[in-house]
Amino acid sequence: MFSQPLLAAEFLGTVVFAITGALAATGKRIDIFGVMVLAVVTAVGGGTIRDLTINNGPIFWLEETWYISTALIAGLVTFILARYLRYPRRLLLIFDAAGISLFAIIGAQKAQMADLSPLLVVMMACITAVAGGLIRDVLTNEDPMILGGGDGELYATCTILGAMVFVLGEGYIDPILLSYLAMLVIFLTRLAAIFGNLRLPKFIDAGHRLESHEEARNPSKDSDQ
Repeated sequence: MFSQPLLAAEFLGTVVFAITGALAATGKRIDIFGVMVLAVVTAVGGGTIRDLTINNGPIFWLEETWYISTALIAGLVTFILARYLRYPRRLLLIFDAAGISLFAIIGAQKAQMADLSPLLVVMMACITAVAGGLIRDVLTNEDPMILGGGDGELYATCTILGAMVFVLGEGYIDPILLSYLAMLVIFLTRLAAIFGNLRLPKFIDAGHRLESHEEARNPSKDSDQ
């Protein structure tokens, strides 16, 4: 399984994303089947969209079925342990940061292998990293993190920065070292966003103020006053 460079990171990314998918069921009264669905779609959703977009051979998990089995096992273990162990919410965000770091550069590598342009390499890196989480957020009725949901910190932007490092460093830095460097850029940028509250400017219509997440979800409260 780990004969190719960075394939161990791909395995770890699958586990991490499956865990974040399963933990997203917290407080949602989702049964074990639903948790398995969340684990799998979070783990393989971004790569599936990437492969469908590139159209470069079969979707990755059809050839390498260990992706699905790994996601299912990680989801099941999380389902069991979550009943007995408490975890801080930021731990989920740190897991997710590790996941997007790993998957973004894996996506960038596969886009390069498909001879895509640097711009498309960056786009495929971003899609691979965040599309699974987007599906997870939609299924759990959460504001997608890619659209500024959660606490609104930098998210997809972190993967773009790391992918740009990966693209710009090609030919100047050893490929393996470059991959790890780009992953580190994404991970540290995302951690800085989580703990330093780094955000992009929000869209505000003229004459209006920026709503809180609670107000945006419950607009009727303002209209009742």
